[in-house]
Amino acid sequence: MKMKYNNSELAHIYATQSQESAQNINGSLYFDNHTIYSYGFHFPIANIVPNGRGEEIMLFTTNTYSNTTAKHISIVRQATSHYKKLDCFNPCGSHDENFKAWLNDANSVAAKLVKAKKPLKYVSALNNVRNAATKYAEFFAVEIPLNLSAVLDLKDKSEFLEYQSKVAEYEKAETARKLKEQEKAFKVELKKWQDGETSRLYINLGFDYLRLRENRVETTQAVQIPLEIAKRLYISIKEGTIKEGDKLLNYTIDKVGAQIKIGCHTFAKSYLLKFGAQLN
Repeated sequence: MKMKYNNSELAHIYATQSQESAQNINGSLYFDNHTIYSYGFHFPIANIVPNGRGEEIMLFTTNTYSNTTAKHISIVRQATSHYKKLDCFNPCGSHDENFKAWLNDANSVAAKLVKAKKPLKYVSALNNVRNAATKYAEFFAVEIPLNLSAVLDLKDKSEFLEYQSKVAEYEKAETARKLKEQEKAFKVELKKWQDGETSRLYINLGFDYLRLRENRVETTQAVQIPLEIAKRLYISIKEGTIKEGDKLLNYTIDKVGAQIKIGCHTFAKSYLLKFGAQLN
C-alpha cells in the first residue's frame, strides 16, 4: 500500500478514511487515524470525533502558524468539504483550552468597544464568536463558561467597563461551576468503579478510594493489596501506631494525620477507618 502522496492526494485519502495513516512526500503533512497534522503532533488541523450520543463531526482548527501550514489547512478544508464541521482552536484539545481561546478572542474584540465609533462592527464579531462556541457546546452537551458568556453579551463601552470591574467575580463563579460539574461526574464514575464496571478511576478530586475484590483490596489507581495486609494497616491506623516512614508493600507512608499519604495515594483517615471497619 502506498504511504506517501502529494498534499492533495493525502488530504483526500484522509477525508475518505480509506487508510489508517499516510504522509506527504516530505512528511510535513500526515494523518494518523482520525487526525491530520501539519509539521507535527503539536499542530492538528482536523480531528473526526464522536460526542457520545452516536453523532460524529470534524473539529477543524482556527489556529494559524505559517504560510505552509496555512496551505495545508486550505487543502484539507477543501478535501473534507462534505464533512459537517465545527471550528475551534485545537481539534485535539480539551474543552477548557478551546473555550479559553474563544474567551481571548472575545476579550480582544470587546476591548475595541471602548473607542469604537461604530460598536455594531464589534458586536457582530462577538456574535461570530458566540455562534462558534455555542455550536461546539451544543454538540458536546457542555456549558459555555460563565466568563465567556458575560463578554459575549457586551454591546457598548459602558457594558465593557462594567464587565472589566467584575472579571474576578465571573472567574470565581466559573471556577465554582466547574468544580460542581467535576464533583457530579466524579460521583458517577466512582459508582461505576465501585460496581466493578471500570478498572480504575481517572477523575481525582484529591482523594483515592478502595474496593474489595475477592481476597484483595484495590485502589482507584488500580493498585492491589492483599486483604490481610489491608487489615493490618487498618489496625495500625485505628490504634495510632502508624507513622511516617512505614512501608506498605513497596510504598512508603509519607504523611499521617487527617490525611494519610501512601506513595502516590492520598486517603482521608476517616474514610480508611470506615472502610477498614467493614473489612473486619
